[in-house]
Amino acid sequence: MIRVSNGIIIARSLDEVFQYVADYNNNPAWMPVQSVQPITVGPVQTGTKFKQQFHMMGSEYEMDCVIRELEPGKKIAFEYVAPVFAWSGMVLFKPNGAGTHVQAQGNVALSGSLRLTETLIAPKVRNLINNTAPKLKQVLES
Repeated sequence: MIRVSNGIIIARSLDEVFQYVADYNNNPAWMPVQSVQPITVGPVQTGTKFKQQFHMMGSEYEMDCVIRELEPGKKIAFEYVAPVFAWSGMVLFKPNGAGTHVQAQGNVALSGSLRLTETLIAPKVRNLINNTAPKLKQVLES
């Protein structure tokens, strides 16, 4: 199991940051995914499902994604399942002066033969996920 955590302060209102992150259609702009397809019709809420395509270590994969818990302005808990890993985590939102503190945390469990290489892959997985915070800040503050 690979534990991941990152955080950043974004100079935008809590509502603006939360709404942007909650809209999974924005994910390709700040996450390492190429495209997103909705499964559930309607507004994003607990139970919303979608798929994302991503590129990792020279291969293309599809993730099944579900919003496990959504507390407007406070928390988005999620589960992403791909053929090579499962990522379960949450993003927490708190006001911070004139901006918003965004904290992501979770666990990545590798599948199949990748489990044998977890020690080698863990730094790459953490780096991939940690790069999302500055990218989110860049997108929202530009």
